[in-house]
Amino acid sequence: MSTATPSPAPAKRRVNVRTPEVMERVQAEVEKHYRSPLVDAIRQRGGVIQVGQTIVRLARDFGFCYGVERAIDLAYAARRVFAENRIFLLGEIIHNPEVNRQLDEMGIIRIPIEEHLTQVAQLNPEDVVIVPAFGAETSLMKLIQQRGCAVVDTTCGDVMSVWKRVRAYARDGFTSIIHGKASHEETRATSSRALGDQENGHYLVVLTLSDVEAVCDYIRHGGDRAAFLTRFAGGVSPGFDPDQHLTRVGVANQTTMLKSETEEIQRRLQQAIIDRDGPEAGTSNFQVFDTICGATQERQDSLFKLLRQPLDILLVVG
Repeated sequence: MSTATPSPAPAKRRVNVRTPEVMERVQAEVEKHYRSPLVDAIRQRGGVIQVGQTIVRLARDFGFCYGVERAIDLAYAARRVFAENRIFLLGEIIHNPEVNRQLDEMGIIRIPIEEHLTQVAQLNPEDVVIVPAFGAETSLMKLIQQRGCAVVDTTCGDVMSVWKRVRAYARDGFTSIIHGKASHEETRATSSRALGDQENGHYLVVLTLSDVEAVCDYIRHGGDRAAFLTRFAGGVSPGFDPDQHLTRVGVANQTTMLKSETEEIQRRLQQAIIDRDGPEAGTSNFQVFDTICGATQERQDSLFKLLRQPLDILLVVG
């Protein structure tokens, strides 16, 4: 009796759209849409301009980081390269209404996050899928591969660095405690990688210091397992059990979170592990690596520096 050999999965069809001739046209378009002569003029004056009695100060670092600029460039280039194809974008390229409006006008079709799986399941090999700067969940990437679509992946390199870290946690038997918003695209993508290559890892997503205190209290004293799971519903891995999966933990984060808050979360979790297991556990049962985006930190530092100036009003665009 012969056994049929399973058909191999379609090869990944990631495509390079950053050819010199395409990027020359793309750069001109991006420059036109997003470059501000007024901002350039203020920057040339040291970030300060006075009009009558009004003084306007710009933060030293603000605006699009390299990862965002790259994502926008790739989306514009995809429309140039695949002029005749349907192009779909998983959610928003970044969380900026004007950028997404420009892509809408180019005929790039956005798929809402709640419809990702159902709509991707209907795509065909002639379709193109843009993965946003936040990345996408592993289950969704596998489905795109199965559909045979061409993929333009704009995932930020800093996000992929976090993925590498949480995969290592899973491999080494550590639960990833992820500082972020459980429903955010980036955190969802990171959580899926925290399951590990064998999908036997675990994660827990925390957003506030109050969340972290609840986790620390459970680490130190145990508690009501059902109440704990209810509190963190939607932010834990399948089969997560706080009585088992808070033994060894490693911290990661959504790359755009406030660094000082992430560092405080790290400190509190490490102390809870030490209080439960003793001083040696600070290294054996707890791991942490700095996964805050450098550009995010520069902008946070610039904001705090600006706040030391005498201001009547602070305008944050975002």
